[in-house]
Amino acid sequence: MSAVAGAAIPEGSWTLQPHENWLGHDALYSVPAEEPHPLMAFVAAVRGSGLGVAELFRSWGTEMADGPMLTASTLELPGELRTGVEYRVSGTVESVVRKSGRTMGEFDLLTARLELRGPDGETVALVRNVYALPRGRGAS
Repeated sequence: MSAVAGAAIPEGSWTLQPHENWLGHDALYSVPAEEPHPLMAFVAAVRGSGLGVAELFRSWGTEMADGPMLTASTLELPGELRTGVEYRVSGTVESVVRKSGRTMGEFDLLTARLELRGPDGETVALVRNVYALPRGRGAS
């Protein structure tokens, strides 16, 4: 498994388009506004990573069919997320802890830290996602 603490997550980029901003507000039952909903930082981190979700899980030794789950997510917003701005997304695996549970069997709790940086290099958002990656009962 390549998911070891300190491993880099491939870098990528993402730009929030105006229509995506509107859709984000609508999906989150907030009044559409020029300023994006803070949850769009999560979307930016996941979509802006250098790998798609299935590829990311595969790089961590889990297939989508195995049932990986997002168990926690935290957002820090030291900057201002805006539409039409290209953000660089980079990240690292902060930790991997092996666990065992009655329902899931053996699994790893993997904490990934993703950072969005604006064109000036300043950090706009930090997203920490904790995933449960199945390792037992037929998981890859």
